[in-house]
Amino acid sequence: MPGVPKNSGYGDLDKKITLGRNFSCLTFHGRTWRSLLAKILGVGGARRVTVFSLFGILARFARAFEGMESMDVIHFCVILTSLFFLTLAWRTRSFSTGLDALENQSLEPKSLRPESDSQWPRMSLIVPACNEASTIESAAKSLIALDYPNLEVIFVNDRSTDETGRMIDEIQARSDRFKAIHISELPSGWLGKVHAMSKGIEAATGEWIVLTDADVHFSAHALRKAVAYNRKNRLDFLTIIPDLVTQTFRLQVLMAQLYHQASLFFNPRKLNDPSHKVCYGQGAFLMFDRSLYARSPGLEWLKMEVVDDTGFALMMRRAGARMGAVSGRNELRLEWYTSIGSMVKGLEKNGFAMCQYSLLTMFAFIIATWMIFLGFTVFPFLTKSWGYGLLSFLSLGTYLASIDFQLRKLMDLNRLSVCFFPITFVLLPFIFLRAGILANWRDGIHWRGTFYSLGDLRSNQRMKLVNLLIVPSPKTSPPQ
Repeated sequence: MPGVPKNSGYGDLDKKITLGRNFSCLTFHGRTWRSLLAKILGVGGARRVTVFSLFGILARFARAFEGMESMDVIHFCVILTSLFFLTLAWRTRSFSTGLDALENQSLEPKSLRPESDSQWPRMSLIVPACNEASTIESAAKSLIALDYPNLEVIFVNDRSTDETGRMIDEIQARSDRFKAIHISELPSGWLGKVHAMSKGIEAATGEWIVLTDADVHFSAHALRKAVAYNRKNRLDFLTIIPDLVTQTFRLQVLMAQLYHQASLFFNPRKLNDPSHKVCYGQGAFLMFDRSLYARSPGLEWLKMEVVDDTGFALMMRRAGARMGAVSGRNELRLEWYTSIGSMVKGLEKNGFAMCQYSLLTMFAFIIATWMIFLGFTVFPFLTKSWGYGLLSFLSLGTYLASIDFQLRKLMDLNRLSVCFFPITFVLLPFIFLRAGILANWRDGIHWRGTFYSLGDLRSNQRMKLVNLLIVPSPKTSPPQ
Protein backbone atom coordinates (compact mmCIF):
# COMPACT_ATOMS: atom_id res chain seq x y z
CA MET A 1 0.00 0.00 0.00
CA PRO A 2 1.45 3.42 -0.93
CA GLY A 3 3.01 5.34 1.93
CA VAL A 4 3.31 2.28 4.21
CA PRO A 5 6.65 0.47 4.55
CA LYS A 6 6.68 -3.19 3.66
CA ASN A 7 6.79 -5.76 6.43
CA SER A 8 5.57 -3.18 8.89
CA GLY A 9 3.36 -5.71 10.63
CA TYR A 10 0.33 -3.44 10.51
CA GLY A 11 -1.95 -6.03 8.95
CA ASP A 12 -5.07 -4.91 7.10
CA LEU A 13 -4.81 -1.12 7.45
CA ASP A 14 -8.24 -0.57 5.84
CA LYS A 15 -10.03 -2.37 8.66
CA LYS A 16 -8.20 -1.70 11.90
CA ILE A 17 -6.02 0.67 13.83
CA THR A 18 -2.78 -0.56 15.30
CA LEU A 19 -1.08 1.27 18.17
CA GLY A 20 2.67 0.74 18.08
CA ARG A 21 5.47 2.19 20.15
CA ASN A 22 4.58 5.78 19.30
CA PHE A 23 1.84 7.80 17.63
CA SER A 24 3.53 7.51 14.24
CA CYS A 25 2.38 3.88 14.21
CA LEU A 26 -1.28 4.84 14.52
CA THR A 27 -2.79 4.66 11.05
CA PHE A 28 -6.03 5.58 9.34
CA HIS A 29 -6.72 4.14 5.88
CA GLY A 30 -3.02 3.64 5.27
CA ARG A 31 -1.90 7.01 6.65
CA THR A 32 0.17 7.38 9.76
CA TRP A 33 -0.61 10.03 12.38
CA ARG A 34 2.74 11.63 11.68
CA SER A 35 2.15 11.92 7.94
CA LEU A 36 -1.48 13.02 8.46
CA LEU A 37 -0.58 15.81 10.88
CA ALA A 38 2.37 16.81 8.71
CA LYS A 39 0.02 17.24 5.78
CA ILE A 40 -2.46 19.25 7.86
CA LEU A 41 0.22 21.60 9.21
CA GLY A 42 2.14 21.85 5.97
CA VAL A 43 5.31 20.21 7.27
CA GLY A 44 7.17 17.69 5.20
CA GLY A 45 10.86 17.17 4.66
CA ALA A 46 12.56 20.55 4.63
CA ARG A 47 9.29 22.45 4.36
CA ARG A 48 8.48 24.72 7.29
CA VAL A 49 5.10 25.69 8.79
CA THR A 50 4.00 28.87 7.03
CA VAL A 51 0.19 28.82 7.17
CA PHE A 52 -1.52 29.50 10.50
CA SER A 53 -4.69 31.26 9.43
CA LEU A 54 -8.00 29.64 10.28
CA PHE A 55 -8.97 29.15 6.65
CA GLY A 56 -5.55 27.80 5.77
CA ILE A 57 -5.69 25.19 8.51
CA LEU A 58 -9.27 24.20 7.55
CA ALA A 59 -8.23 23.81 3.91
CA ARG A 60 -5.34 21.59 4.91
CA PHE A 61 -7.65 19.47 7.07
CA ALA A 62 -9.92 18.97 4.07
CA ARG A 63 -7.05 17.93 1.79
CA ALA A 64 -5.58 15.64 4.45
CA PHE A 65 -8.81 13.66 4.72
CA GLU A 66 -9.27 13.27 0.95
CA GLY A 67 -9.72 9.62 0.12
CA MET A 68 -10.39 8.57 3.70
CA GLU A 69 -13.52 6.66 4.53
CA SER A 70 -16.09 8.43 6.71
CA MET A 71 -15.58 5.88 9.50
CA ASP A 72 -11.85 6.66 9.57
CA VAL A 73 -12.65 10.35 10.01
CA ILE A 74 -14.95 9.52 12.94
CA HIS A 75 -12.26 7.33 14.50
CA PHE A 76 -9.76 10.16 14.12
CA CYS A 77 -12.12 12.66 15.80
CA VAL A 78 -12.85 10.31 18.73
CA ILE A 79 -9.18 9.68 19.41
CA LEU A 80 -8.26 13.34 18.97
CA THR A 81 -11.01 14.37 21.39
CA SER A 82 -9.90 11.76 23.91
CA LEU A 83 -6.30 12.97 23.77
CA PHE A 84 -7.56 16.50 24.16
CA PHE A 85 -9.49 15.61 27.33
CA LEU A 86 -6.53 13.77 28.80
CA THR A 87 -4.36 16.82 28.15
CA LEU A 88 -6.90 19.08 29.87
CA ALA A 89 -7.05 16.65 32.79
CA TRP A 90 -3.28 16.86 33.17
CA ARG A 91 -3.32 20.68 33.07
CA THR A 92 -6.21 20.80 35.55
CA ARG A 93 -4.40 18.49 37.93
CA SER A 94 -1.23 20.60 37.64
CA PHE A 95 -3.23 23.70 38.54
CA SER A 96 -4.86 22.02 41.52
CA THR A 97 -1.66 20.65 43.02
CA GLY A 98 0.13 23.98 42.53
CA LEU A 99 -2.57 26.18 44.07
CA ASP A 100 -2.20 27.13 47.73
CA ALA A 101 -5.23 27.87 49.91
CA LEU A 102 -5.26 31.14 51.83
CA GLU A 103 -7.22 29.55 54.66
CA ASN A 104 -4.21 27.29 55.33
CA GLN A 105 -1.86 30.25 55.77
CA SER A 106 -0.82 30.38 59.41
CA LEU A 107 -0.25 33.64 61.27
CA GLU A 108 1.74 31.97 64.03
CA PRO A 109 5.37 31.97 62.82
CA LYS A 110 6.93 35.29 63.80
CA SER A 111 8.96 35.28 60.58
CA LEU A 112 5.71 35.68 58.63
CA ARG A 113 4.30 38.62 60.53
CA PRO A 114 5.57 41.82 62.18
CA GLU A 115 6.10 41.90 65.93
CA SER A 116 3.48 44.57 66.57
CA ASP A 117 0.38 45.96 64.90
CA SER A 118 2.16 49.20 64.02
CA GLN A 119 4.73 47.28 61.96
CA TRP A 120 2.21 45.83 59.52
CA PRO A 121 2.62 47.68 56.19
CA ARG A 122 0.14 50.43 55.50
CA MET A 123 -2.66 48.97 53.35
CA SER A 124 -5.12 50.86 51.13
CA LEU A 125 -8.16 48.85 50.04
CA ILE A 126 -10.01 50.43 47.10
CA VAL A 127 -13.65 49.62 46.33
CA PRO A 128 -15.02 51.08 43.07
CA ALA A 129 -18.83 51.03 42.98
CA CYS A 130 -21.37 51.87 40.31
CA ASN A 131 -25.03 51.25 41.17
CA GLU A 132 -24.16 48.69 43.85
CA ALA A 133 -26.83 49.64 46.39
CA SER A 134 -28.00 46.03 46.68
CA THR A 135 -24.59 44.66 47.65
CA ILE A 136 -22.37 47.37 49.11
CA GLU A 137 -23.91 47.38 52.61
CA SER A 138 -23.22 43.72 53.33
CA ALA A 139 -19.76 43.94 51.75
CA ALA A 140 -18.95 46.98 53.91
CA LYS A 141 -19.84 45.04 57.07
CA SER A 142 -17.16 42.49 56.24
CA LEU A 143 -14.65 45.32 55.72
CA ILE A 144 -15.52 46.81 59.11
CA ALA A 145 -14.79 43.42 60.68
CA LEU A 146 -11.29 43.16 59.16
CA ASP A 147 -8.67 42.81 61.89
CA TYR A 148 -5.86 44.30 59.80
CA PRO A 149 -4.37 47.07 62.01
CA ASN A 150 -2.94 49.58 59.52
CA LEU A 151 -5.73 49.93 56.97
CA GLU A 152 -7.67 52.51 55.02
CA VAL A 153 -10.69 51.66 52.87
CA ILE A 154 -11.50 53.98 49.97
CA PHE A 155 -14.95 53.72 48.40
CA VAL A 156 -15.15 55.28 44.93
CA ASN A 157 -18.67 56.11 43.81
CA ASP A 158 -18.52 55.93 40.02
CA ARG A 159 -21.45 58.08 38.80
CA SER A 160 -24.08 55.89 40.49
CA THR A 161 -27.71 56.72 39.79
CA ASP A 162 -29.14 54.66 42.66
CA GLU A 163 -28.55 54.98 46.41
CA THR A 164 -24.90 53.89 46.25
CA GLY A 165 -23.49 57.39 46.83
CA ARG A 166 -25.65 58.04 49.88
CA MET A 167 -24.85 54.61 51.31
CA ILE A 168 -21.11 55.19 50.87
CA ASP A 169 -21.36 58.45 52.84
CA GLU A 170 -23.21 56.62 55.62
CA ILE A 171 -20.60 53.86 55.64
CA GLN A 172 -17.80 56.43 55.82
CA ALA A 173 -19.29 57.88 59.00
CA ARG A 174 -19.01 54.53 60.79
CA SER A 175 -15.21 54.38 60.90
CA ASP A 176 -12.29 56.76 60.55
CA ARG A 177 -10.61 54.11 58.38
CA PHE A 178 -13.17 54.74 55.64
CA LYS A 179 -12.91 57.39 52.92
CA ALA A 180 -15.32 58.31 50.14
CA ILE A 181 -14.68 59.65 46.65
CA HIS A 182 -17.53 60.68 44.37
CA ILE A 183 -17.07 60.83 40.59
CA SER A 184 -19.68 62.77 38.65
CA GLU A 185 -18.19 62.70 35.14
CA LEU A 186 -16.24 60.16 33.12
CA PRO A 187 -13.36 61.52 31.01
CA SER A 188 -13.41 60.63 27.34
CA GLY A 189 -11.48 57.49 26.48
CA TRP A 190 -11.82 55.77 29.85
CA LEU A 191 -13.84 52.82 31.07
CA GLY A 192 -15.76 53.74 34.21
CA LYS A 193 -14.31 51.09 36.53
CA VAL A 194 -10.72 51.61 35.38
CA HIS A 195 -11.06 55.35 35.91
CA ALA A 196 -12.56 54.79 39.38
CA MET A 197 -9.67 52.51 40.34
CA SER A 198 -7.21 55.12 39.09
CA LYS A 199 -8.78 57.82 41.27
CA GLY A 200 -8.70 55.47 44.24
CA ILE A 201 -5.00 54.76 43.79
CA GLU A 202 -4.27 58.49 43.53
CA ALA A 203 -5.95 59.07 46.90
CA ALA A 204 -4.38 56.04 48.60
CA THR A 205 -1.68 56.45 51.26
CA GLY A 206 -0.70 52.79 51.62
CA GLU A 207 2.58 51.08 50.82
CA TRP A 208 0.44 48.22 49.55
CA ILE A 209 -2.83 48.53 47.66
CA VAL A 210 -5.74 46.11 47.21
CA LEU A 211 -8.25 46.53 44.38
CA THR A 212 -11.52 44.75 45.05
CA ASP A 213 -15.24 44.96 44.18
CA ALA A 214 -18.32 46.18 46.02
CA ASP A 215 -19.83 42.68 46.22
CA VAL A 216 -16.83 40.87 47.73
CA HIS A 217 -16.99 39.65 51.34
CA PHE A 218 -13.80 39.23 53.40
CA SER A 219 -13.17 37.02 56.41
CA ALA A 220 -11.80 38.86 59.44
CA HIS A 221 -8.25 37.49 58.97
CA ALA A 222 -8.10 37.59 55.15
CA LEU A 223 -5.80 40.61 54.80
CA ARG A 224 -3.41 39.47 57.53
CA LYS A 225 -3.14 36.08 55.86
CA ALA A 226 -2.59 37.67 52.45
CA VAL A 227 0.28 39.80 53.79
CA ALA A 228 1.78 36.79 55.59
CA TYR A 229 1.58 34.76 52.36
CA ASN A 230 3.27 37.61 50.46
CA ARG A 231 6.04 37.80 53.04
CA LYS A 232 6.56 34.04 52.98
CA ASN A 233 6.82 33.88 49.17
CA ARG A 234 8.43 37.33 48.60
CA LEU A 235 5.71 38.50 46.22
CA ASP A 236 5.04 41.89 44.66
CA PHE A 237 1.57 40.97 43.42
CA LEU A 238 -1.03 38.58 44.81
CA THR A 239 -4.45 37.71 43.45
CA ILE A 240 -7.04 35.67 45.33
CA ILE A 241 -9.55 33.50 43.50
CA PRO A 242 -12.78 34.09 45.47
CA ASP A 243 -15.07 31.44 46.85
CA LEU A 244 -17.93 31.57 44.36
CA VAL A 245 -21.48 31.72 45.79
CA THR A 246 -24.45 30.83 43.55
CA GLN A 247 -28.15 30.72 44.33
CA THR A 248 -29.14 27.95 41.92
CA PHE A 249 -27.69 24.67 40.76
CA ARG A 250 -27.91 25.63 37.08
CA LEU A 251 -26.01 28.86 37.68
CA GLN A 252 -23.31 26.98 39.59
CA VAL A 253 -22.78 24.63 36.64
CA LEU A 254 -22.21 27.54 34.24
CA MET A 255 -20.12 29.67 36.59
CA ALA A 256 -17.95 26.77 37.70
CA GLN A 257 -17.20 26.00 34.07
CA LEU A 258 -16.06 29.60 33.49
CA TYR A 259 -13.87 29.34 36.59
CA HIS A 260 -12.35 26.14 35.30
CA GLN A 261 -11.70 27.45 31.79
CA ALA A 262 -9.78 30.43 33.17
CA SER A 263 -7.52 28.09 35.13
CA LEU A 264 -6.33 26.29 32.00
CA PHE A 265 -4.19 29.25 30.96
CA PHE A 266 -1.73 29.38 33.87
CA ASN A 267 0.14 27.27 36.39
CA PRO A 268 0.18 28.77 39.92
CA ARG A 269 3.61 27.27 40.60
CA LYS A 270 5.18 29.32 37.83
CA LEU A 271 3.60 32.68 38.64
CA ASN A 272 6.23 33.45 41.29
CA ASP A 273 9.00 33.37 38.70
CA PRO A 274 9.55 36.82 37.11
CA SER A 275 11.15 35.17 34.09
CA HIS A 276 8.03 33.10 33.46
CA LYS A 277 5.75 34.50 30.80
CA VAL A 278 2.28 33.82 32.20
CA CYS A 279 0.22 36.27 34.27
CA TYR A 280 -3.17 36.10 35.94
CA GLY A 281 -5.42 38.49 37.84
CA GLN A 282 -8.80 38.04 39.54
CA GLY A 283 -10.69 41.32 39.95
CA ALA A 284 -12.09 40.39 43.37
CA PHE A 285 -8.64 40.80 44.93
CA LEU A 286 -5.53 42.36 43.40
CA MET A 287 -2.87 43.23 45.98
CA PHE A 288 0.34 44.88 44.85
CA ASP A 289 3.39 46.78 46.01
CA ARG A 290 2.86 50.46 45.30
CA SER A 291 6.56 51.06 44.57
CA LEU A 292 6.44 48.51 41.74
CA TYR A 293 3.19 50.01 40.45
CA ALA A 294 5.04 53.35 40.23
CA ARG A 295 7.44 51.75 37.74
CA SER A 296 4.56 50.67 35.51
CA PRO A 297 2.65 52.95 33.10
CA GLY A 298 -0.30 52.95 35.50
CA LEU A 299 -3.98 52.50 34.79
CA GLU A 300 -3.94 55.00 31.95
CA TRP A 301 -2.33 52.19 29.96
CA LEU A 302 -5.47 50.12 30.61
CA LYS A 303 -8.04 52.90 30.37
CA MET A 304 -10.11 51.08 27.71
CA GLU A 305 -9.33 47.50 28.75
CA VAL A 306 -12.48 45.50 29.46
CA VAL A 307 -10.54 42.52 30.86
CA ASP A 308 -9.00 44.89 33.39
CA ASP A 309 -8.01 42.36 36.08
CA THR A 310 -5.76 40.15 33.97
CA GLY A 311 -4.74 43.26 32.03
CA PHE A 312 -3.55 44.74 35.32
CA ALA A 313 -1.60 41.55 36.04
CA LEU A 314 -0.03 41.79 32.57
CA MET A 315 1.06 45.36 33.28
CA MET A 316 2.60 44.38 36.62
CA ARG A 317 4.33 41.34 35.11
CA ARG A 318 5.91 43.56 32.48
CA ALA A 319 7.13 45.78 35.30
CA GLY A 320 8.90 42.73 36.78
CA ALA A 321 6.48 41.61 39.48
CA ARG A 322 6.85 38.36 41.37
CA MET A 323 3.30 37.07 41.28
CA GLY A 324 1.13 34.63 43.17
CA ALA A 325 -2.41 33.28 43.09
CA VAL A 326 -4.20 31.47 45.92
CA SER A 327 -7.61 29.97 46.56
CA GLY A 328 -9.82 32.20 48.68
CA ARG A 329 -12.24 29.52 49.77
CA ASN A 330 -13.73 30.42 53.19
CA GLU A 331 -11.70 33.67 53.18
CA LEU A 332 -13.06 35.70 50.25
CA ARG A 333 -16.62 35.21 49.01
CA LEU A 334 -18.25 36.57 45.89
CA GLU A 335 -21.70 36.20 44.37
CA TRP A 336 -20.73 37.11 40.85
CA TYR A 337 -24.22 36.87 39.37
CA THR A 338 -27.58 36.31 41.03
CA SER A 339 -29.19 34.51 38.08
CA ILE A 340 -28.45 33.05 34.66
CA GLY A 341 -30.09 36.13 33.11
CA SER A 342 -27.72 38.48 34.95
CA MET A 343 -24.81 36.30 33.91
CA VAL A 344 -25.81 36.47 30.24
CA LYS A 345 -26.20 40.24 30.59
CA GLY A 346 -22.86 40.57 32.37
CA LEU A 347 -20.99 38.68 29.67
CA GLU A 348 -22.14 41.25 27.11
CA LYS A 349 -19.17 43.25 28.35
CA ASN A 350 -16.55 40.52 28.65
CA GLY A 351 -17.69 37.84 26.21
CA PHE A 352 -16.70 39.53 22.96
CA ALA A 353 -13.58 41.06 24.55
CA MET A 354 -12.36 37.54 25.36
CA CYS A 355 -12.61 36.81 21.63
CA GLN A 356 -10.50 39.91 20.85
CA TYR A 357 -13.55 41.70 19.39
CA SER A 358 -13.18 39.39 16.39
CA LEU A 359 -16.09 37.50 14.84
CA LEU A 360 -13.62 35.12 13.19
CA THR A 361 -12.03 34.25 16.53
CA MET A 362 -15.44 33.89 18.13
CA PHE A 363 -16.74 31.54 15.44
CA ALA A 364 -13.52 29.50 15.56
CA PHE A 365 -14.00 29.10 19.32
CA ILE A 366 -17.65 28.09 18.91
CA ILE A 367 -16.97 25.57 16.12
CA ALA A 368 -14.06 24.03 18.02
CA THR A 369 -16.17 23.72 21.18
CA TRP A 370 -19.06 22.07 19.37
CA MET A 371 -16.72 19.67 17.54
CA ILE A 372 -15.31 18.63 20.91
CA PHE A 373 -18.87 18.03 22.11
CA LEU A 374 -19.58 15.82 19.08
CA GLY A 375 -16.27 14.02 19.66
CA PHE A 376 -17.38 12.57 22.99
CA THR A 377 -21.18 12.38 22.58
CA VAL A 378 -22.14 11.46 19.01
CA PHE A 379 -19.07 10.06 17.25
CA PRO A 380 -18.30 7.19 19.68
CA PHE A 381 -21.77 5.76 19.03
CA LEU A 382 -21.25 5.92 15.26
CA THR A 383 -18.24 3.61 15.37
CA LYS A 384 -18.53 -0.15 14.93
CA SER A 385 -16.24 -0.88 17.86
CA TRP A 386 -17.09 -0.54 21.55
CA GLY A 387 -13.44 0.33 22.18
CA TYR A 388 -13.88 3.88 20.89
CA GLY A 389 -16.84 4.47 23.16
CA LEU A 390 -14.85 3.15 26.13
CA LEU A 391 -11.88 5.35 25.25
CA SER A 392 -14.10 8.41 25.01
CA PHE A 393 -15.89 7.59 28.27
CA LEU A 394 -12.66 6.99 30.22
CA SER A 395 -10.94 10.14 28.95
CA LEU A 396 -14.01 12.29 29.68
CA GLY A 397 -14.37 10.69 33.11
CA THR A 398 -10.72 11.41 33.90
CA TYR A 399 -11.18 15.03 32.87
CA LEU A 400 -14.35 15.50 34.96
CA ALA A 401 -12.68 13.90 37.99
CA SER A 402 -9.79 16.36 37.70
CA ILE A 403 -12.27 19.26 37.50
CA ASP A 404 -14.07 18.04 40.61
CA PHE A 405 -10.75 17.88 42.49
CA GLN A 406 -9.85 21.37 41.30
CA LEU A 407 -13.12 23.17 41.98
CA ARG A 408 -13.51 21.71 45.45
CA LYS A 409 -10.36 23.66 46.34
CA LEU A 410 -12.01 26.85 45.10
CA MET A 411 -15.64 26.70 46.14
CA ASP A 412 -18.39 24.76 47.92
CA LEU A 413 -19.25 22.61 44.94
CA ASN A 414 -22.22 20.34 44.45
CA ARG A 415 -20.53 17.26 42.99
CA LEU A 416 -23.44 16.61 40.65
CA SER A 417 -22.73 19.90 38.87
CA VAL A 418 -19.53 18.46 37.37
CA CYS A 419 -21.59 15.73 35.69
CA PHE A 420 -23.44 18.44 33.77
CA PHE A 421 -20.27 20.14 32.54
CA PRO A 422 -20.44 18.48 29.10
CA ILE A 423 -23.72 20.32 28.49
CA THR A 424 -21.96 23.66 28.99
CA PHE A 425 -19.88 22.88 25.90
CA VAL A 426 -23.08 23.58 23.97
CA LEU A 427 -24.61 26.36 26.09
CA LEU A 428 -21.68 28.69 26.82
CA PRO A 429 -20.84 29.34 23.14
CA PHE A 430 -24.38 30.68 22.67
CA ILE A 431 -23.75 33.25 25.42
CA PHE A 432 -20.54 34.38 23.75
CA LEU A 433 -22.26 34.38 20.35
CA ARG A 434 -25.00 36.65 21.72
CA ALA A 435 -22.38 39.05 23.14
CA GLY A 436 -20.56 39.20 19.81
CA ILE A 437 -23.70 39.76 17.74
CA LEU A 438 -24.95 42.52 20.05
CA ALA A 439 -21.57 44.27 20.07
CA ASN A 440 -21.39 44.26 16.27
CA TRP A 441 -25.03 45.26 15.85
CA ARG A 442 -24.60 48.19 18.24
CA ASP A 443 -21.05 48.87 17.04
CA GLY A 444 -20.02 48.93 20.68
CA ILE A 445 -20.92 47.98 24.23
CA HIS A 446 -23.42 49.57 26.60
CA TRP A 447 -22.25 49.16 30.17
CA ARG A 448 -23.41 50.84 33.37
CA GLY A 449 -25.07 53.68 31.47
CA THR A 450 -22.12 54.42 29.16
CA PHE A 451 -21.56 53.48 25.51
CA TYR A 452 -18.08 52.41 24.39
CA SER A 453 -17.50 52.13 20.64
CA LEU A 454 -16.09 48.92 19.19
CA GLY A 455 -13.39 50.85 17.36
CA ASP A 456 -12.09 52.43 20.57
CA LEU A 457 -12.22 49.12 22.44
CA ARG A 458 -10.30 47.28 19.70
CA SER A 459 -7.62 49.91 19.28
CA ASN A 460 -6.98 50.19 23.02
CA GLN A 461 -7.15 46.52 23.99
CA ARG A 462 -4.04 45.43 25.90
CA MET A 463 -5.07 41.96 27.03
CA LYS A 464 -4.60 39.75 23.97
CA LEU A 465 -5.22 36.02 23.89
CA VAL A 466 -1.53 35.47 23.29
CA ASN A 467 -0.75 37.23 26.60
CA LEU A 468 -2.27 34.29 28.45
CA LEU A 469 0.65 32.22 27.16
CA ILE A 470 3.36 34.65 26.06
CA VAL A 471 4.25 37.90 27.78
CA PRO A 472 7.32 40.03 27.00
CA SER A 473 10.21 39.58 29.40
CA PRO A 474 10.09 41.82 32.49
CA LYS A 475 11.10 45.41 31.81
CA THR A 476 12.45 48.07 34.04
CA SER A 477 10.90 50.72 31.84
CA PRO A 478 7.15 50.84 31.36
CA PRO A 479 5.63 49.47 28.16
CA GLN A 480 4.30 51.98 25.73
